[in-house]
Amino acid sequence: MELEEMQSLWADVSQKIEKQDKIQKELVMEITRQKFRSKLNHIRVTETVGSIICYIYAMYLLSKLSELELWYNQVFAMITILIMTILPIASLNAVKGMRSVKIDGEAPAKMLEKFERSKVRFWKVQRYGMIFGALLLVTVLPPISEINGSIEMISKPLFWVIYLPGAILFMYLFSRWALGKYRKMIDASEKLLSEL
Repeated sequence: MELEEMQSLWADVSQKIEKQDKIQKELVMEITRQKFRSKLNHIRVTETVGSIICYIYAMYLLSKLSELELWYNQVFAMITILIMTILPIASLNAVKGMRSVKIDGEAPAKMLEKFERSKVRFWKVQRYGMIFGALLLVTVLPPISEINGSIEMISKPLFWVIYLPGAILFMYLFSRWALGKYRKMIDASEKLLSEL
């Protein structure tokens, strides 16, 4: 075998190896992209369902606003409608920010940096959601009681002594559980990006 033939064979083998490497990298990127989207889709679906529930409830309150006779119940209803409209938008935008990281479009370090920024934004929105959720526990009940005609129930101090701490405790425990699930999914997504 002559030197020229060996060089030609070597070049052919090198090209085939480069093609296989390129195909393998593209395959790894596609699998990573699908896993990344799948993990964040669980959060997106959960937040979307919660948002739909909030919007339905906000529309219900808005349609019943004219039936409220007490001025403070009208104010509480408006606060409730505002919270149930703004929080879902902020939450869905935060999830969209995490999902908008382009796996194959940027360098891995830049992807991680972008994901980290959107992750921090998502956690801020979730913290604000917990704070405004606690406010919602107080503002939602008086208007609903007036609409349903059961205002005497919330006028008793014993109700608030039992309801408010119990509702806050339930909300705290539920939020910890939900945020723990979110944290696992987000950490797994971040790990996928860091492995690139």
